Parts: sequence; C-alpha cells; structure tokens
Amino acid sequence: MTFFRTFSLAIALLYSSVNAAEIDVYTEILPPFQLIESEKVTGIATEKVKQLLDEVFLSYELHVVPWPRAFNIVKTTPNTLIYSMNRTPEREPYFQWIGVVAQISNSFISLTSSNLKIDQLEEAKAYVTAVVRDGYAHSTLLEQGFVKDENMYVVATLEQQISLILKGKIDFLFTDIQTVRHALNLQNRNPELVRVSYSQPNWTRDLYLAANINTNPKIVKLLNTQFDQFQH
Repeated sequence: MTFFRTFSLAIALLYSSVNAAEIDVYTEILPPFQLIESEKVTGIATEKVKQLLDEVFLSYELHVVPWPRAFNIVKTTPNTLIYSMNRTPEREPYFQWIGVVAQISNSFISLTSSNLKIDQLEEAKAYVTAVVRDGYAHSTLLEQGFVKDENMYVVATLEQQISLILKGKIDFLFTDIQTVRHALNLQNRNPELVRVSYSQPNWTRDLYLAANINTNPKIVKLLNTQFDQFQH
C-alpha cells in the first residue's frame, strides 16, 4: 500500500469518526489576510483556511465580526476556530494551534504628513497609539507600560483605527503597514498616506488558525493531520 493511499485511508477513517460535525469559524477584517470582496470573505489567510476545511469535508460556518468578539467567543466555546491569531504564552491555556496561515509585521504607523519620528519604544509613550482590543498589539503595549486612555486608545476594529488617525485624533497605529495600506486602497484612499515610524524585528509574528481548547479532539487531529500535508 502506497503512502498516499495509506494517508487517504487514515483521513477517511478519522473523518467518519467525527460524524460530519459542524464547526463555527471566526475572523475579523484584516486585509490582505481577511477581507470581503463582492460579498464574499476572501484573503490570503481565508483561502488557506477554506482549503483546509474543504479538504477534510468538514461542515462549517464562517463568521466575520470585530476581533474582541471573535476572540472571546472562541476562547470560551468548544468546536470553534479562529484566525489569523498571534500565538502568545497568555493564550496557550485557551487554544489549540492548527498551523500558520500568514505572517504579520507590527510597527508604529503615523500619517506621512505628520513627520513624526521616534528612535525607540519609550519615545512613543509621549504620544497616543491606537490598538485593537484583545489583539497582540494591545497586549504588547500593555506589557511595555502603555496606559489605556492616556497614551493608548483601544478600539474594536482596524477601520476605527484608521478613522482615528486620518482625523488626527491619535498619533500612531500599532499594526501592520501593509494591512493599513491595503485597507486604505479599498477605501479609495492613497496608501502612501501612512508610513512606518518605528519597528522592531521581534514584532514580526506568525498568524495561526487555532481551535478552542475544548474542541472535539478528533476534529483537531483531523485538521492537524491535513495541515501537515500542506507543508509537504
């Protein structure tokens, strides 16, 4: 029996044991990883997730909601998945990690016209930076001593971040420059309205597809097994 036949049989047996369970998948708008085009959810990470779920014939419903809601639903609800999420020590007790679906590079982003320049993280504390609640950026700045409603403005979505900086209500966004520029382009705005003011190499992070910690182990094994095949 060939490897591929053996593997296919293993997948078939595992799938049958899952009994065609339906799962709920949650994500946010985060271009180019997740976005809506022609009323369809698409994007780099979305296509990988859809391919994985389709390959294992798993029935699912995809929900696009603000990140804080997505995060808290999947954190507390078995048989749910979430993407694209940073893997951090604080999240380990709540999630099982299926695999990397994208990579993001966080930085302090300012309006190009502002000419704001900082040379180290501490200097950013003299300004106001917007982050998405319960995201990696939020937890990172909290760890670095930023204070909510003093030098850190916490919002629910990327769109709110962008609106604040364009209106001059904040000084920086802490997120991915390509994500912001892609979002501006979708709004028919010039992507060069923003630029990177400061970054660090360790702020480049893998983004994962993850499952609630109490998700059916057979579903997680099925997804892990198939995801491993994508890497070969």
